[in-house]
Amino acid sequence: MWVLKIGGSWITNPNLITLIKRLEKKKKAKIVIVAGGGCFADSVRYAFKKTKMSEKLANTLALKSTEIFCSYLEDINKKLYLTTNKHFKENSLNVWLPSVILSNEKSFKKNWNSTSDSVAAWLSNKVKADGLVFIKSLKKFKKVNKLVDLQKKNIIDKNTSTYLKSFKGEIKITGLDILKILEKNNNWESCIKDLGDIKL
Repeated sequence: MWVLKIGGSWITNPNLITLIKRLEKKKKAKIVIVAGGGCFADSVRYAFKKTKMSEKLANTLALKSTEIFCSYLEDINKKLYLTTNKHFKENSLNVWLPSVILSNEKSFKKNWNSTSDSVAAWLSNKVKADGLVFIKSLKKFKKVNKLVDLQKKNIIDKNTSTYLKSFKGEIKITGLDILKILEKNNNWESCIKDLGDIKL
């Protein structure tokens, strides 16, 4: 099983429908999507700054904001399987709704350094996924990338490394080139080889 984190910036990307269609064709690989919050999470950040909202509540609301993106994904592709638990369907493109589990999960840090990157990393570790892929909106990444460098550039959040310390699977990253990679490769295994590596 592979966990794919789709960045919230994809919400307004005109190629989002194409991305989901091409991923759906690779569903035999048992893929689980973790969605970013994007503009919806930004509204939570704005409310947090302007009110006396606790950081814990803000984090819970930010988790829920990612689920708005999940609902949008289901709206553009009815074949997706949305779930709040950690039991995923075979031969389906799964989408995980994290707020039910993570709102009360003590091992998950509830602060602004935990974005959907951390959500995807936490889930990957818990379900012992074969690998984790971060799908960002940047054009392209190096073949080998250090996690600490990506964190310094704010491409991946600061808490992600906490959840990946004991992770045994592969860690990959890709940008907009994911569209071409999915199109040219017939199976998921071939796609993986074209993605950038992340080293801890």
